[in-house]
Amino acid sequence: MTDANKLTYVYGIVGPGHPCDLTDITGVGDPPSVLRRLDAGTIAAVVGDAPAELRAKRRDVHAHQAVIDHLIKQGTVLPMRFGVVAGDEESLRQELVEDADMHLAMLEDLQGRLEVNVKAFVDEDELVRRAALEDPTIQQLRDQSAETIEDQIRLGEAVAAAVDVARQRIAEHIVDLLAGNAVRTAEGPPIKGAAANLSFLVDRDDLSSFAERVDEVAAELAPEIRVQRVGPLAPYSFVAVATDSELQPEE
Repeated sequence: MTDANKLTYVYGIVGPGHPCDLTDITGVGDPPSVLRRLDAGTIAAVVGDAPAELRAKRRDVHAHQAVIDHLIKQGTVLPMRFGVVAGDEESLRQELVEDADMHLAMLEDLQGRLEVNVKAFVDEDELVRRAALEDPTIQQLRDQSAETIEDQIRLGEAVAAAVDVARQRIAEHIVDLLAGNAVRTAEGPPIKGAAANLSFLVDRDDLSSFAERVDEVAAELAPEIRVQRVGPLAPYSFVAVATDSELQPEE
């Protein structure tokens, strides 16, 4: 049982059939925290003591990911993102028990499935150039010579909106090309320099064929669009679990 004054760091949630072997693996912190299984009825959470000052240092981010990788090799897991903490074990256990049916349903849905992330990168200047040529509003504003500050602001806003539309079209096009090879798709947060940040839930047995399809799409869209594939990964983007706190990794 953790000290009452310590926060409980949560790594992931597993079902009744998961071995949850925590041998030779430790968690975040310096020194690294000891991991333990917190049983909560039909499910369990893998937890440890949270450091007194939890920050998204590279060492701890890697430690967190190592725990998730260790668990997912043994079976299905609902992975928490880095920095999820609970006030104490008892409140966490109660919350897990109350939401057990939801967690079990997610575990069943994710069984035998992993995430693959696909990003698309396009030259920003090229997007602006296309917007200037194709958007009639931008053409009209440019024809007005943007004589006043207000005109310049409207022109800038119109260009930004057109570029956003272009990015969305690229993302939608990639989804159309790849969704048939995946179970589900999720759009990730915007990333600087990326026109699309997409995650695909893929059956383990289909990972090779999905990767081949991504490579085909990348070849089709090159050189105007550069497609990057990362994975397989733990299915972070397809887990919807409320958390007390969550930190973002430092750059």
